[in-house]
Amino acid sequence: MGDEPARHEAGVSGPRGRAVFTGVGALCETAVRMTGVDGAAAALLTPRSRLRDLVYATDPMAQRIDELQFTLGEGPCLDAYVQDRVQLVDDLRQPGPSERWPGFVEAARGVGVEAVFALPIVDAGQPLGVLELYRATAGPLSGSELDAGLACAARAGETVAASWAEYVARSTSPTVAADALALDLTDPDTETGFSRTHVFTASGMLAVQMGVSPEDALDRLRAYAFRTSRSIGEVALDVTGRRLTHHDLEDGRQQ
Repeated sequence: MGDEPARHEAGVSGPRGRAVFTGVGALCETAVRMTGVDGAAAALLTPRSRLRDLVYATDPMAQRIDELQFTLGEGPCLDAYVQDRVQLVDDLRQPGPSERWPGFVEAARGVGVEAVFALPIVDAGQPLGVLELYRATAGPLSGSELDAGLACAARAGETVAASWAEYVARSTSPTVAADALALDLTDPDTETGFSRTHVFTASGMLAVQMGVSPEDALDRLRAYAFRTSRSIGEVALDVTGRRLTHHDLEDGRQQ
């Protein structure tokens, strides 16, 4: 494995440069090897602001699967986080998944994914995020493969919790540390190839333009991305680059 995962991992740094999410990428790579899936990703949330961000993806398809759920606002990974329950979808062709997540299933199958397994990342009973696994072919995880995936998710929770404890110890208080971490996530200087900093920046710009809350503006971004069959990241970059305005989103025009 060497240093390969570290080059792709989100470098969210706290006081004195302590990386809060260090080690999560290596656990994603390990999960792929031990579960026999085609790829994995880890999406985590900040301890206070609850901003959801992609920390690591082993390949472009894993990143795409996470983005589809972020854009559509539905999918097994979101349910795994909200319900704190493993979601094992070994065949997206079956009617059950299509009934639960119609938009996601259609989009995922459209890019060649047939199975998704979402394992909550938890610390002390509190959900931190999700370890997302996918396969291009349908089929369940074996008992040993599922155990390996759960072990990686558990270790990810322990890793983030330990790093967070060090982060807080280097700050004046947990509140100050949480605010600093939230600022790191929304600071363009700390943005990585996986970060959705530009999406949250775009939603903030639209919120001001439209006179709505950032949450409502994010929903407008999602709707426009879905309507125009584009990724929410691409749409956000057009907003921050002033190639799209709130008028375009309201009118449904594609640039």
